[in-house]
Amino acid sequence: MSSDPSCTVYIGNLDERVSDRVLYDILIQAGRVVDLHIPRDKETDRSKGFAFAEYETEEIADYAVRLFTGLVTLYNRTLRFGVSGQDKATPNLQAPSMFTSNYPFKSRLHEDVAMSPLPRHAQG
Repeated sequence: MSSDPSCTVYIGNLDERVSDRVLYDILIQAGRVVDLHIPRDKETDRSKGFAFAEYETEEIADYAVRLFTGLVTLYNRTLRFGVSGQDKATPNLQAPSMFTSNYPFKSRLHEDVAMSPLPRHAQG
């Protein structure tokens, strides 16, 4: 599906009645959706309960996860969102705050800062 997993969002806790079109119409609110895939059982053609949406950029994928987490409920099920390939998160029962970390999802900004070397003048 995706050539870049960091642009792909996992959507979990999906009811089998959710159609591609309904899910797409929700996801497009965060940005351009390049591809949407809802895996189905080969024998019954029922949804397996999750989907993958590829966004145009990594930033849009991150934004979609922050925007939709704890917000989207379809058929009495609150959907779960995460950037594909990141560690599984523990459920967060409270909606994320705009002013705190994105727990339970890792922030790429924090990883980049922690991984970048100190400038020469700051090394001592």
